[in-house]
Amino acid sequence: MAAVTKYRFLLSGRWAAILLLAIAVMVTCVFLGSWQWSRHEDRAARNAIIEGNYDASPVALDELVSHGRVDTADEWRPVELEGRYVGEQLTLRNRPVAGTNASRVLATLELGDGTQVVVDRGWLPGTDQAPPAYPAGDVAVLGRLRLAEGPDEREAPAGQVYAVHPPDVIAATGAEEGEALAGYVMAHAESPQAGVALEPFPRPETTPGSHLSYAVQWWLFVLGGPIGFVLLARREANDHHPRPVSSPTPRPRPSRRGQDADEEDAAIDAQLAAQARLTSSR
Repeated sequence: MAAVTKYRFLLSGRWAAILLLAIAVMVTCVFLGSWQWSRHEDRAARNAIIEGNYDASPVALDELVSHGRVDTADEWRPVELEGRYVGEQLTLRNRPVAGTNASRVLATLELGDGTQVVVDRGWLPGTDQAPPAYPAGDVAVLGRLRLAEGPDEREAPAGQVYAVHPPDVIAATGAEEGEALAGYVMAHAESPQAGVALEPFPRPETTPGSHLSYAVQWWLFVLGGPIGFVLLARREANDHHPRPVSSPTPRPRPSRRGQDADEEDAAIDAQLAAQARLTSSR
């Protein structure tokens, strides 16, 4: 009963609000931990695709692509394709490469069957350089297959795009409308080579990142809610019902009879010592 009375304050509106706050903190931490875990899983799946496909042997584009669609499992596969570059080139600005501020150069390659493929030919350092001319005539391209990016609703300046969305890129290059690949190719080599070569793309990183450690940290923070609530409640209870301070146990005083006996023994010892000194002096 005493314990119930001691913690009766927990039924107050103030402590109900504290409890709801603790629950809200716990739910938020669980949500953030789950979000970081999902990002970890997405990155792990992406890394697995890169590791499995990046160093595979090149194959013809039509061996991987059916009806213009690119399968997620085939991303980063090396492909070979031949055609002619048509239309104008575009720059995709503010896309850093290996920590360097860069502009990527996009062009439309028209295959022999009329299919149009957006080719990311390489990159230029900075953001203000004009892209060099692409090779004229028939061109053989060796590159890696990539999934298309989503459309960007912003209106880009002339000669630029904000995303590698094939319909928008092809329209911006001025190429005639035709069947387009729902993806693009990140070029590794061109034959014949252009007069001015672009910077090649480095191998993508496959590090796991910090998402897993962040997820674990958020989930550990979930324990802070109940622990903090219990500590606050115990402090509040101790402030309202402090423990009684026990008085020190008095030490027993020696009895008078014991004191007299000790004094008598001391006197006898003194007399014996004095007699001993007299005897030795004779």
